[in-house]
Amino acid sequence: MQRLVVIGIDGMDWLVTKPLLSRMPSLQKIAGSGFAGEMPAIFPPDSIPSWISIFTGMDPSGHGILETIDYFKKDAREFTVDTGAFRGKTFWDKTSALGKKVIVVNPLMAYPPWKVNGVMASGPVFISGDASAYPPEVEDSIELPPLGGIVDFPEKSELKDFYEKTKEETWAITDFTARLMESREWDLTFVTLLTMDRICHFFWRYYDREDPTHPGENSLSGIIPDFHVFIDKCIGRLVEASDENTSFLIISDHGHAMRPPLLFNLNQLLMDHGLLESRIKGPKLFSPRYHLERTKNIILETLHRLDMEDLSYRLAHIFPWTRKLKKKDFMTSSQNNVATASGFGGTNPFGGIEISRERCLEESLDYEETREKVIRIILDLRDRNGNPYFLWAKRREEMFSGPFTDKFPDILYEMKPEYGTNWSVHLPLVTLNPRHRKISGGHRKNSVLIFGPANGWKIIENNIRSVNIAPSVLSFFSGVSDQEPRLRERSFLGRIEKDPDASADGD
Repeated sequence: MQRLVVIGIDGMDWLVTKPLLSRMPSLQKIAGSGFAGEMPAIFPPDSIPSWISIFTGMDPSGHGILETIDYFKKDAREFTVDTGAFRGKTFWDKTSALGKKVIVVNPLMAYPPWKVNGVMASGPVFISGDASAYPPEVEDSIELPPLGGIVDFPEKSELKDFYEKTKEETWAITDFTARLMESREWDLTFVTLLTMDRICHFFWRYYDREDPTHPGENSLSGIIPDFHVFIDKCIGRLVEASDENTSFLIISDHGHAMRPPLLFNLNQLLMDHGLLESRIKGPKLFSPRYHLERTKNIILETLHRLDMEDLSYRLAHIFPWTRKLKKKDFMTSSQNNVATASGFGGTNPFGGIEISRERCLEESLDYEETREKVIRIILDLRDRNGNPYFLWAKRREEMFSGPFTDKFPDILYEMKPEYGTNWSVHLPLVTLNPRHRKISGGHRKNSVLIFGPANGWKIIENNIRSVNIAPSVLSFFSGVSDQEPRLRERSFLGRIEKDPDASADGD
């Protein structure tokens, strides 16, 4: 009986991983016996909507979970989602329903765990708390590791200790999963290691010589490659816990690259075109709000240039009122605007613009014509060298068609990778990203797919997309029936049919 181990590695990037394969024997062996390459991620390439899409086979307009996390906000530690949107709809739930035994460890946001045909263990995400398992007696035989998401937010002086702690937690999750595999019956094992993303976020500028804040020769430059080697050790532990009838599917939710070192002040552009109003009325020099905004930006940029970003993070927690200055509505109110930069996507190259139907009606503007006007504005915009800032911009309906399409901003876009969305006004269109040193790694829209040994399966490369992982897992267990041809057609795993003539020749 064939078995499948799915290993989710949050933030693993093929362009980083491929040159390191010679140092990763376990991964190299799996890749060499099957397939390895890039996989298009969903839009937006953020962990929460991406993993839910991987779990369910639905894009975000189908499952409705678009939330992202701003790690600089205190309330990030209180973040949660309603698991009812995907509980019972995941590939492990459907595999359980086929009568297959499953082991599921650390799926992002799937907390608390629920009833499956086997074992499910998970923890709270972005907050401290207690991991738990179904069935509860699992905890009697094997101690639960630290499960969940990011809790620590290290300062520069703490990075080495943070790295060692991250390795310890990653190994504990891996070994816990392997011990379950060795002690229980299973057909499908799914474990998510969220820590690659964590390492890339905090250590990218020490690794990437193209990063404008790269400090030159430094003791942290090898952390990201070394962590890949460590992840290979974790993969090797899971291989040890399996047998020759086991195939491995190694996936990531998105890739990783340099976080944008520059900010594009999108609300300023919209204000320049008369589509957005500032809260400041009358002369700017007499406005306390204007001077607070200017002072904030000067302080943040100065601390960035002096490599003192940890101080700005500390001040924001010591003086909670300063968080109001960071909110996108501090200088403008979307209720008064025809168009407003959305908080969707965070400070990244991808994002959205909200168009107010009410304001369009009040100003006798056609909604669709206004959307087209805004799209033309941003696509026609050029820098001083004649280069575009935006790679593309589209109506949301051009990209999505699910029941939750309206949860997306009216316009979606992607900028060149050096620019991240910002919401400030009364500033130049482009300014420095004053928090780049703190979190220098950002998400890239291509993720990883590695499958092997093939064991009678072939990869259908045209179907390689993260939303096709769920139907592919079900296809592996013959769980996509003839009544679901659309799901079957989406699978990137196909059976290698035996040649009947070849069998006859061998008789």
